[in-house]
Amino acid sequence: MIAYTDIRTRRVPRPIVAAGSVVQLACVVAWCMWSGSWTPLAGSLGFAVACALVQLALALVRPGALGFGDVTCTLLMGLAVGCLGIETVAVWWLLMGLSGLAMLGIQRGRGGDSIPFAPAIVFSAFAAIALSAF
Repeated sequence: MIAYTDIRTRRVPRPIVAAGSVVQLACVVAWCMWSGSWTPLAGSLGFAVACALVQLALALVRPGALGFGDVTCTLLMGLAVGCLGIETVAVWWLLMGLSGLAMLGIQRGRGGDSIPFAPAIVFSAFAAIALSAF
C-alpha cells in the first residue's frame, strides 16, 4: 500500500506508516515474549531509529532527493528488518541502494530525474528478510 501510494501520488501516507509501526512493534514484542529473548526488540528499535536518522540526514543534505515520507517508511521497514540483526540491515541498505539506482536509471531513460523511493525501501526490506532465511 505504501509503495503503491508513493508511485501514484508521490506521498507516503503517514497514518498507514504509524499503524504499520504499531502492528510491527506488537509482532516483535510477541516474538520476544514467545522466544524469551528481548534482543530482537532492542535490535528492531535501535536499527529502525538509526536507519531513519541516516535517511533524515540524507534528506536534509539534499532537499528534494528524499522526503519525510521516505524517512518514516524507513522507520517502519527498519522495525521489521532490524530485529533480524546487523547483517540483514546491511543487506537491506545494499539492496535499497541498488534498486534505487536501477529505478533512477529507468526514470532517466524516460526523461525524468526523480523517483518515488518508498517502493525501493519496501522491496529491499522484503528481499533482505527473505534472504536472511538462507
